[in-house]
Amino acid sequence: MDFFRKKEVVPDKVEMARRLNSMDVILLGLGATVGIGIFATTGIGIATVAGPALIISTILAAVIVGMSSLIFSEFASRLGNQSGPYGYISIIFGELPGWIAGCLLSINFIRWIALAASAWSSYLKGVFNLHLPSVINGALGTSSGFSIDLLSVIMVIFVMVLVLMNASTVLRFNNILVILKFSAIILFIVVGTFYLNPSNWSNFAPFGWGHIGGRDIGILPGTALMFLAFIGFETIPSAVNEVKNPQKSIPAGVIGSLIVSSVFYILVIFVLTGITNYKNLNHDDTLAYALRLTGAHAPAIYVSLIAVITLVTVCIVPMFAMSRMVKGLSKDGLLIPSLTKVSKVRKVPINATYLTGIIAAITVALFPTNMLLDFGNFCMIIYLMMLALGILKLRHHYGLPQKGEFRTPFVPVLPIISLLLSLILLAQYPLSIWLTFIPAMVIVLLIYFIYGYNHSILNTNKKTVR
Repeated sequence: MDFFRKKEVVPDKVEMARRLNSMDVILLGLGATVGIGIFATTGIGIATVAGPALIISTILAAVIVGMSSLIFSEFASRLGNQSGPYGYISIIFGELPGWIAGCLLSINFIRWIALAASAWSSYLKGVFNLHLPSVINGALGTSSGFSIDLLSVIMVIFVMVLVLMNASTVLRFNNILVILKFSAIILFIVVGTFYLNPSNWSNFAPFGWGHIGGRDIGILPGTALMFLAFIGFETIPSAVNEVKNPQKSIPAGVIGSLIVSSVFYILVIFVLTGITNYKNLNHDDTLAYALRLTGAHAPAIYVSLIAVITLVTVCIVPMFAMSRMVKGLSKDGLLIPSLTKVSKVRKVPINATYLTGIIAAITVALFPTNMLLDFGNFCMIIYLMMLALGILKLRHHYGLPQKGEFRTPFVPVLPIISLLLSLILLAQYPLSIWLTFIPAMVIVLLIYFIYGYNHSILNTNKKTVR
């Protein structure tokens, strides 16, 4: 049995309309990378993990993810439409590693949708002071009896309906919300600079560096936490079939969105920690809370309302990306054929979007977000390590990029450093995450051996040749 069989790199038939330009792609990335992290995670990370030194954690996370984004850009530029980001691993290492990569990405996408929907639910309840019955006010374990997070489920269903529209409509809606989101962030930065107190930075690194082997607090654990903030660039190649000039637009979107989001994350953390003592920032509505402390109530209200409105974009992007990836897995025979169905009018993968929405709705309804946060990050780091190894093999088998293709700099040094830094990040996660990863991978392998291997287009082609 050949679990490492590879398909040839050939241009796929494009079934979806090419409507997106470079700016659409950059805004797609920003819709994903700027959201939960800035509006919620930063304050919690400052107060409980790294203190003001979370700014160092953020820079380290940006560097690590930046290396991966450079690697990712070369894959996207050279391989283009090969069933999405999982396909890059499949082409380089073979079908089974590609399937594992697809499942790791799926876990990350579903976790991402669930976290964004849950954050939106929390902001909505906070802004409008909503008090719901416990049975519909949170996931399992948040009350004494059975409960679901109904508001988050409604959000997921709403986003699924949006993603079922044609790509240009979805991205136009995303673009408007991204602009609104940045208006709130810029307002916070501008207003906050008038209330900076340098004494708040005097205890800059109260929890130290942490250490390899894992601690709950410190700069290194903060880096593992802020890793979530920059994940989003891997969604961009999922739109490769709908981009007008993918060879240039995809790398521009990946790198451009990462640079812009890095600058804004650093500025927000700088202002947050200058406004008040780091211990005061353990709040889900961090930016609005910090503004209220200064007495700037009108800007605080604006920031809260914009957060409620624009967290939709953080759900749109991973659902958009996962539906395209599920279609690719199905097209390769690793999932049931009906998931390849594309709407004749809107040119979007219908059944793949329904499946993504259903899984995300069940996840956000039943599973507490703290169970999903670290595990999704862990899976994503494993995928990025596969990608770093993949660029070495890509260069070995296919040579250097051709004229007009993106070229990752400093190969092989950069991917080797990326691998080492990723290992340091993995060491920050507790044993429980590692133990959860093992049975998850067993399930992933069982699905492949029971269905995927026998129904793969590569297996079908082999039988045809015989």
